[in-house]
Amino acid sequence: MSAESHHRRRPRGWAGLPLNRLFAAITAVVLVCLCIVIALGIRQYLLYSRCQQAVAASDRLLFQFTSIKGHLNESLILGAEVNLQNLNNELQQLEGEADGLHRNLLVPEGLKPSLLSRVDLVNLEVRLRAVQERPQEKVREAAELVRALNSTNIGLQQFRLHLSDHTQNILLGLHKIIAGALGLIVALTCSLLFLLNHHLAAPMLRLCALTAREGETGEGGRETCSLRELTERVGALLARGDSAPDGEIAGRTGPEELQRRAVCFRYAAAGSIGSEMTSEINNIINGVINYTQTLIDLDARGDSGARSEPLYQSLLKEEKKIVDLSAAMQRLGQGPSSRQGSSLSSLFKALSLILDKPLRAESIVLVVPAECQGEVSVPGGDLWLVLLTLVQQGRRALKRVLPGRQQEKSLRIDCAPDETKGGRVTLTLVNSAACWDEESGTAAPAWPTQPFCVELLRLHGASLTTVATAEGTRLQLELPVRGGAA
Repeated sequence: MSAESHHRRRPRGWAGLPLNRLFAAITAVVLVCLCIVIALGIRQYLLYSRCQQAVAASDRLLFQFTSIKGHLNESLILGAEVNLQNLNNELQQLEGEADGLHRNLLVPEGLKPSLLSRVDLVNLEVRLRAVQERPQEKVREAAELVRALNSTNIGLQQFRLHLSDHTQNILLGLHKIIAGALGLIVALTCSLLFLLNHHLAAPMLRLCALTAREGETGEGGRETCSLRELTERVGALLARGDSAPDGEIAGRTGPEELQRRAVCFRYAAAGSIGSEMTSEINNIINGVINYTQTLIDLDARGDSGARSEPLYQSLLKEEKKIVDLSAAMQRLGQGPSSRQGSSLSSLFKALSLILDKPLRAESIVLVVPAECQGEVSVPGGDLWLVLLTLVQQGRRALKRVLPGRQQEKSLRIDCAPDETKGGRVTLTLVNSAACWDEESGTAAPAWPTQPFCVELLRLHGASLTTVATAEGTRLQLELPVRGGAA
């Protein structure tokens, strides 16, 4: 079948949906199902706890009544005197347990008549007093009282068994619902995998064939490649467009094309940084969960006074970290706008928040200006992209020139107003490697090159230059202050 006839066929069903909408829809459905499963799991845990409490209460009721019955039977048969005051206290405890089960919503209405009522307990005490007052004349009533006690004990045993069966049936039904929801999640996931295999496998194999080098053929003369080889080939194709010199970029790309590519680089950089932020986000989330659980435990014990205040402060601190990280990532996606500038203090704060720990893991110390006030007219997203790119270049240079962890490596950003040019701020980037790794392509496909950053800054009246000093190469950014003279 020719390529033209292939293009003429209009896709139907899922294959015709945009990929972003398709993946978002399936992800949303799976997340909703997961939330439902989690909610059902929480409900199951709470319901199990309540069922366990109800069964435990019926066990206590049965045990207490069995103890009273055994004592009374022995006393009535032997003709011994019963301490009615102690018996009255025990009957009051029985009444409390029975009332609790009467009010329990998990106890079916059909089982509640089997429970002891206040009238039953009063009748029991009255009949026992009558037998105690004239034991010789009340032999028959004593025998009837023993039979009544045995009958009530059997009824309580039946109540306990039926209540246990009832709670097990409730939990079993909830188990089936959870199993069904998990089955739906598996079905949706398998559908997504089938969809990807059915519609993306052929284009990926075709891409392998188009990017294969001469002589790279598999069995039967067909071009084959692994997923790693395909990734390398796609990265090489992207590198060809990113490795052009400054003049070539300026000659073939206008402002709109530069902005379009800047958006692509911002998304790629966000993904690259997001992978490094995963462990930090997980640690913050675990901290929030631990603080929350501790507060719940303190509240359950009724000890939520002065001990909970530090926990609330720690919880708020962890939540603020999450908010700051989210705000920093949103800044990277901020589009260009003439009405929107960049606050340098917040920019450096977010830069330190995101990259401090990943760089320290490589023995690199990031030093940002402690006091750099003012707002520049370069849009936040573009300035973010340029600064992150330059920091990544310094990071790669430090890892290449100073490998290992034997010595501490530093990367510093200095901020100073340019007194010779009013209305501008100069940022100077210095690292202990005394050079900057401008390598792009397969080594760093997610990041733009320095020539691209130069052209991007030029759109907003800013500049990026390389300065050679006795201590090594430095990078200088001249940024126009918002509202100042250019």
